[in-house]
Amino acid sequence: MQVLCMGEALIDMLATKEQNGSGMIESFQKFAGGAPANVAVAVAKLGGDSALFGKLGKDQFGHYLHQTLTELGVDTTFTAFSDKGKTALAFVGLDDEGERSFDFYIDNAAHTDLTEADLVSTLFDRPRIVSFCSGSFSTSALRQVTEAGLKLFTDAESVLCLDINYRPAFWDNVALAPEVISDAAGKVDMIKASREELVDLYGEGQVDSKIQQWLDSGVSLILLTNGAKPVSFYTRDTDGTFPVPEAEVVDTTAAGDAFVGGFLFMMSNAVVNRHSFVQWAGNFEHILTTLRFATQCGAVAVARYGAFDALPDQSHMNDFVH
Repeated sequence: MQVLCMGEALIDMLATKEQNGSGMIESFQKFAGGAPANVAVAVAKLGGDSALFGKLGKDQFGHYLHQTLTELGVDTTFTAFSDKGKTALAFVGLDDEGERSFDFYIDNAAHTDLTEADLVSTLFDRPRIVSFCSGSFSTSALRQVTEAGLKLFTDAESVLCLDINYRPAFWDNVALAPEVISDAAGKVDMIKASREELVDLYGEGQVDSKIQQWLDSGVSLILLTNGAKPVSFYTRDTDGTFPVPEAEVVDTTAAGDAFVGGFLFMMSNAVVNRHSFVQWAGNFEHILTTLRFATQCGAVAVARYGAFDALPDQSHMNDFVH
């Protein structure tokens, strides 16, 4: 199946520090990024079929992103240029452990310029794995388009995969985020989240009950990452954990997206529509095998700088495909 990623592609301006004669100098280097775009690239670099559904600015950054996506094998049929918005920028700072902090420049961002006219019929001509983040619900206009699109994807027997990827700066009304995200999560087939963002959204004491609520709503699989601690997984019939491999961490920017991309790549080779996904997700061994591959993808990514550049390709992962 094709993995269709819906949402933003943007520019990560990544902080780097160098020592010279007058002290430590900080500068910023341009990297292509954006969580949905990262996942599309992750799948393509692993040899899968991926596409990006979204908009770029008609500026130097937008054209750079479009060229880079194309060169890396992402289908850009559904990647358009906005007549109104600019390509968003994210300035990414790194601490001594490679953990990141973000400052977003997203006013009038191109990726928010989606309308229902962009929901062209060819998006729904066959089942796909549709991967998207909570940013697709972060403004009232995006919510309207996303909800309409997800209904059409569901009618086409596509598999809906939500990576919560909570970014408060994206939201026009951040107070709405917990309820909007929870409502959206209850309507998809698969959820990926970090424990930290669920705590931020719902509080430490509500994480387990929120997971159970989503499973009761019909979600087939929930993956919960927790930094270097084991990944937790939950289905309607079972749950468990899977260890994260040790890695030399220099930059965690693409870690979650490499994990999601690796998981969806493996899944795309095993399922053909929503019905077959539900059956696949009910098999404990399928989940463990796919988590083994996905966590290795994440380990490769954290050992390198950037987003697109850090994502593993087939040469890194040949030993883990089977």
